[in-house]
Formats: sequence, structure tokens, C-alpha cells
Amino acid sequence: MNEMEQETQEPGRRRSGGRARVMEVPMQLWRKYSVLLLWLAVGLDLIVSKLGFCYLGQSISILFVVLYLIDNVSLRRAVCSFWFGMMDLYFREISVGGEQKILPIQDGRAVIFACAPHVNQFVDPIVVMKVVALKTRRHISWMTAAKSFARPAIGKFARALKGIPVVRPEDNEERGSGFITTQGCQVRGHGGTQFTRSFKKGCVLVVKRKGSKLSGKVAEVISDEEMVLSSPMQETVKTLQPSDNSKAFHRALSTPTTLLLLLATLLPLLLLLPRVFPPNWWPMAYMLACQLACLITSLIYKVLRDESKPEELIRVVAPLKGLLKVASSGRLSSLARHEPKKKGLQTSLRAAGDEATQQGVSKRSVDVTEPSAYSFLPYVDQSEMFEQVYDFLLHGGTIGIFPEGGTHDGTQLLPLKWGISTMVLGAMAKHTGPEPLKISVVPVGLNYFSPHQFRSTVSVDFGDPIDVDQATVDRWRSGSKEAKQEANAAVMDLVMAGVSAVTLQAKDVETLELYRTIRRLFVPLGSRLSVKDNVALTQSVAASLNFETRKEPRVQHFLSRCRQYSDMLTQYKVHDYQVQRFRERALSDSQRLSVIMKTLHRLSMALLLVALLLPWWLCVAPVSLCIAVVSDWQARKANKMSVKGTWKILAGTAVIPLTHFLCTCAFWFTFGEFVGLVWFFTAPVGGMLAIYATEESFQLLKSLNSLLFVLANKNAGEQLYNLRESLRKEALELMPSCIGAPEGRE
Repeated sequence: MNEMEQETQEPGRRRSGGRARVMEVPMQLWRKYSVLLLWLAVGLDLIVSKLGFCYLGQSISILFVVLYLIDNVSLRRAVCSFWFGMMDLYFREISVGGEQKILPIQDGRAVIFACAPHVNQFVDPIVVMKVVALKTRRHISWMTAAKSFARPAIGKFARALKGIPVVRPEDNEERGSGFITTQGCQVRGHGGTQFTRSFKKGCVLVVKRKGSKLSGKVAEVISDEEMVLSSPMQETVKTLQPSDNSKAFHRALSTPTTLLLLLATLLPLLLLLPRVFPPNWWPMAYMLACQLACLITSLIYKVLRDESKPEELIRVVAPLKGLLKVASSGRLSSLARHEPKKKGLQTSLRAAGDEATQQGVSKRSVDVTEPSAYSFLPYVDQSEMFEQVYDFLLHGGTIGIFPEGGTHDGTQLLPLKWGISTMVLGAMAKHTGPEPLKISVVPVGLNYFSPHQFRSTVSVDFGDPIDVDQATVDRWRSGSKEAKQEANAAVMDLVMAGVSAVTLQAKDVETLELYRTIRRLFVPLGSRLSVKDNVALTQSVAASLNFETRKEPRVQHFLSRCRQYSDMLTQYKVHDYQVQRFRERALSDSQRLSVIMKTLHRLSMALLLVALLLPWWLCVAPVSLCIAVVSDWQARKANKMSVKGTWKILAGTAVIPLTHFLCTCAFWFTFGEFVGLVWFFTAPVGGMLAIYATEESFQLLKSLNSLLFVLANKNAGEQLYNLRESLRKEALELMPSCIGAPEGRE
């Protein structure tokens, strides 16, 4: 029996379900943001005391404090609770796939979570930590760069979360004196080199060129002007192909220019608004002037940077323009074979949702024939760190590691480092008990949808736990260099296969977006897949379209038509799920009037929500502008998109309290002490509710596109539906392995 039949036959249950949905958001706030208990404790105490009920206010305050302390009994739990709340605020949905695969690790064994891809710096570990804590009650200690431990704020958080510091040679890179040339493995110094002071066996010699880097490991230091490498210098050439959105932070206004624009907007408002408000309302007038200036500057900044996704702005404005064109009856008679104009623009819009930088890497042996400046990476003895990890695993600890070794913006995995295999084999070899030590390596895939965008989604997918057999451990324990290399390689092959199975990879952003377009063809009418099911189905599509399959002419023609269909959806501002409802949509006059009334109703509801939310948008305008400027500035410094999400959250945790304090001061000095206290303690809860309401208002505006499309284009919906159906049938024939995809939920 489907949901519609159940609602028809059981109206009492439907009303009960409606009441449950009304309480859903407050319950989410209670579960996810337990720090609000303390906030409400202090706020209710002051507010109720101001009303003359001091003892009642203090009793309520004590009750909330006790509830919070019961839920947070340690510094680590308090820190985790705070950052887990930040993740729930930053992401609209954190979905979990393969959670049944991590049930066996709850027997107390040691576990290493191997996570990839690492595209969101400090956000990635907190997301995984949150999911693992929720599903297994285990706390992950992350392998963290020692450089991060040295940072004042981040280092304190890393220690509170029981991270394990790792010294990376690239973090201690130093510039050498003089110049060098190389021929094969021989290195010659020129102009005052000091090899004996700077180098020792195991150091890495580095020569940087434009677009490439040469490196070689030192085998022997002979004198200040001569040394020998273990192999000739290897040149690593990186070919960067930035996607449209990865260039956004380069197009963003500089910080001084943004400040000048803000001042130019602020000064007229400071002169105008105090004249509009009563004289004793000057704090509110100045606050409103600052908020309006920040809102205008933020809109200009984001449009120029192009991160705000122009097609989203078009979709919001389109309903307002579309109502003026309802009377038109333009046809799209050649819709099924239409080729949109300005294809390059449509391609860039489609790619903007995936903030990635495609990166190709090639290596070759070269000589440095001209005297060149150089730097060197000192040799780092990691034996102490590995001993700490061994002891941790021997006591059943849980470790998290990103085996790629660093963050990146690509859509493919980087080569994995061998450190994870050394951890597993070393700990198992050190174990002396009668039974073999159980250590499981759990692959974890982090599959983001717009990873650096506020209120985006992420799927955390767990793979089958990898258990290393004792024969491989014995081979590693034998001690010979070749045996250890073979054992490490065997473990790394297992880890790479496991991580690849839970991550969504594509050669570039265009291909990844194509996979998602094809994935939507398999979703039945009225169904909605969860994030994890979306990822699983997209992986199935990618596996079906392997290298050999894509060479077939029929497949190439199908892919070309899918790209055309995706471009058409972008041009006409409709979604794939809306196209499924376009069948036989030639409307009679009465039906047309009904659709017009429905459109006007939805538009009025959306505009009402926008009007109610406008004060909240003004309050967060300074926060939005500051976060955008800081995150783009840090992205330019690192030349990576992968740091944006981290700096958005870090900047938000600093700017939001400051902005809230200034708003409270404005209310306090304008309307009095009582209103200031009420605003101070209720605004954070109202702000969180406003986030949910904002999402609903934009969904209402977007839902108008399909209605306006049907009204403005007779029979066009049916033609677009037929094109989709032909692609769907062809997809089922070409990719039968995807037919058993998840059905989703109604």
C-alpha cells in the first residue's frame, strides 16, 4: 500500500504525522546543538528574573545546566559537540552509506579509517569523526601535521581531540646557499654551497621551475661542493586545467577594493538613514546602514566572483518575469533536436557546481645543466611517531588518516602514501600475544556535492574492512628491505582497491557532471534518492561507462545526446524531476487557469517568506561578506579551493558572535535593557530557524519554473518528456547493471 492510500484511509494518522513534522525542526535543534542548553539557561535566568521571578529563573537555569553537563562530561566531548554542531549547520545533509559494514569493528579491535578524497581540509576529519562517533561510539585520533599543532587555535583543538602529530618534510623546506648543476646522480655546487652543513643521507634536493619541480634523494655527501643522489633528478610536471569555479577566487575583488566599495556604499546610507528614524533611534539607524551596505557589497562581490552561480539567480528572478509572459504561446517544435546557443556559457554554469581543479602529473629524469637555485627537505626520522602509533593500535585505538598525504581539488585520487601500511604491519609485527592482533583498515569515501558551499550535502561511504593476513606480516617481520617493500605493496593494493570502491572518480568535471545527468534517468517518477543512494547510483553509472565501453559509436552518440539534454535543462531553467511530470501537459482553458492560480499562490507564499526573512538576511549580511572575503583570501594564498570550507567555518565562529554582540548593543541602547536581553538570547535560535525557512522559500521559487514553462510553451513539456524517455530507454539497454538501483522514497 503506497503513502497516498494510507493517507486516504487513515486521516487520523496523517494528522498525527503532521504534528510530528511540526516538532521535527525543534527536536533537531535540541539533538544537534546541545550547547543551546547553556545559552537558554543563562537567557531564561536573566529574562525571568527581570520579570520579577528570580527564584524561578535560577531554578530553570540550573536545570538546563545540569542537562548540558550530563550530555557533555569531558573537554573532548565538549569540543566535539561544538564542532559537530558546526558541521550540522554547514551541511544540509550528512548521509551515511555502508554503515552495516562497520558493525564488526565494535568488538574492541584496533581500527584505521583510510579516508579519501581529501578535498575539504579540516572539515573532512570532523565529518568522519562525527559519523563514526554516532554509529560506533568510537573516537578517532587523527594523524595531523605537526605544522597544524604549532598553530595557536588549531593546535589546541587538535590536542583536545587527541590527534597524533606527524612531521612532514615539506613543512620544513629550506632554501640552500649558492647554485647547483646535476649530471645523472652527480651534483655539483657553485657560488658557495655548503652541502656538508645542509645535507645528509635521506635529504631531498629540490629545484623549482615554472610549471614543474625537480627532486632527488641524497645518497652521499662528499664535500661542500659535491654529493651523490640515489637516482637522477625526477621532474614532476603538473598540467592544471582549472574549472570555472576554481578560478573564482582569482576573479574576486581584493580586500582593499572590497573595503573601498563597502565605504562608498556605507557613507550615503549613514547620511540618509538617521534622518528617516527618530532621533533617539540613532543606534538602530547606524546598524541598519552598516547591514545594508554589507548586503549590497556582498551581492556585488559574489556576482563579480561568480561563486553565487548565475543560473541560481536566474531561477529566482525567472518566476517574476515569467508571470508577465504567461500569455505567450511560443512553441519549441524542434526541442528534441535543439542545440542551445552559447554552449560555452552553459558548460561553465554546469561546471560551476563542482569546485574542482583537474590536475595531470607526469614524471621524467632530467639534468640541471644551468646553475640553478635550490632548496632541500631535511630528513625526518619518523620512528618515534610510528612507535606512538604502534602502542596506540596495540591498545585497541582508533586512528584516522588521509593516505593521499594532503588536500587537493581534483576529481581523481592522488597516489596513496605507504605510511598506512607501515602502521598496520609494524603494529601487528610488534604484537607478542598468543593470538594475532586484529587491526582492520576501513576505507571511507567522502563524496561531496559542492563541498565548499554553505548548506551543501556530503555522503560518507564505508567500505568492507580490510584485514591483513598473518603471512604478509611474517614477510614484513623478516627484516629484509625487499620483503618489507613487497608486504607494503600488498597492503597498499588492498587499501587502494577499497578506497576506490567507495569514492566517485572522474577524469574531469565535465565527465562527473555527465555521470550525474545519466544517473537521474534511472530515478522513477515521484521518487527521491538519498545522498548515499545518489552516490551509489552514480558510481554504478561510472563503472558501466568504462574506457572500453566509451569507444563504441552507439555509446558516444548516447553521451552526446545526454550532454545536449543537460544543456537544455539549464537553458530552460527546469530540473530533471520536473520533466518527468510534463507528459501530456497540453492544457485546456480551465486547467490553464488552475495552473495560473497555483503559480500565484506559490509565488505569494515565497514572497511572504522572503519579506519575513529580510530582517534576518540583513543581520547576517556582515557575516556573509566577511566570510566570503576571508575564505577567498586564504584560497588565493594556498591556490586551492580545498581550504575555503575550513576558513568559512573558522571565520564564521569569530565573526558571528561579534556581529550578534553589536546587534544586541543596538537593540539595547535603542529599545532598552529588556529588549536587548530578549534579542541576545533568542536571536541565535531564530537565526537557525531562518536558515530552514530560507531553504524552503528558495525551493518554492524554484518550483515555479516547471509551471511557468508549461504555461509559456504549449506542448513543449511533452516534447522534452519524450526526449528524456528515449534517453532513459537507451540508458537501460546500454547499462543494465544500473537497473537494480535504489528506488528512493516517495
